[in-house]
Parts: sequence; C-alpha cells; structure tokens
Amino acid sequence: MKNSKPILITLAALATAATLALAQETAPKTNSPPDAKTGTNVVRKAAAKQADVASKTATFGKVSKTDDAYKTALDAHALADALKQVDKDGAFKGTVAKVFEPRGGAMAILNFDDNYRNALTALLKKDEFDKFPALTNLLAKEVVVTGKFVDYQGRAEIVLTNAAQVKLVE
Repeated sequence: MKNSKPILITLAALATAATLALAQETAPKTNSPPDAKTGTNVVRKAAAKQADVASKTATFGKVSKTDDAYKTALDAHALADALKQVDKDGAFKGTVAKVFEPRGGAMAILNFDDNYRNALTALLKKDEFDKFPALTNLLAKEVVVTGKFVDYQGRAEIVLTNAAQVKLVE
C-alpha cells in the first residue's frame, strides 16, 4: 500500500454518523421543501377528512319522488336557472358523483357531475363536519339539497349547515 495514508476514525465520528443514518431512516417521509430556518423538511399533519370526524348519530332524511320537494327542485345541471335563484332559498336534485376535499381540509364539496363545472355543488365547511354523517355515504346516490343559493365566482351553490338540508331520494 504505497502512498496510502492512514485514516483515523474516532468513536465520536462513528457515533455521529450512526445517529444521522438512524434519524434519516426513522424520520417521516415528506416531499415538502426544507424549512428556511432549520434546513429540515417540514412534515405537515394531514387534515382530518370529513368522514373521520363525521357524526355517528346524525342521519340524512329521506324524500320521495312523489313529494313536492323533489318535483320542484332544480336539476343539478340547471346552472343558469340556479344563478337566477342566488340569495333565495331553493333546492336542487342530482346524483352525487364525487366528494371533493381540497388539501388543507377546510371544506368538503359534493359534486353532482364528474366535471364539477357541469353541475351545481353543495359545500360543507370544516366547522360543520361533525354535524353531518359521512358525506362519502352519499356517493352514487340521488339526493335533494335545500338551502340558500349563493354565488361563488359566478356559479351558484348551496352551503350546508345542517344535515336536514340533504335528503336521500327513495
């Protein structure tokens, strides 16, 4: 071994390397960028889904197709008619295509078409999550949604505050 230099490794250096390796193995995985102050990746706790905090006792009511509430409700795809109802109480009916919960968990949105732009939506804010049964139970079911139509960026929607606003169609 000509020209080789001895490598001195202290026990302290070995211990430091082992500690760093163990910390990397056991640290939660994240795709987030490093924190500017500490240089470490920030692990954000996932927001609670509505179904995780949903009421175990609340229920959705039921409505018959022969009921006036069903007959007079707008179709969920009648966007122009719904815009005329902004700031008025009303109702719309449709089949729930998706429950969308944006990152951050501030709301849950009932979509009545695979493309949310093609139909009305019903919005549930995080503060009300625990007043409702799991919205995921409504997937592929026909419902009638009642309440005040509001304008959100030029589109009508109903904000949910009470489970009685959503009725399953029998």
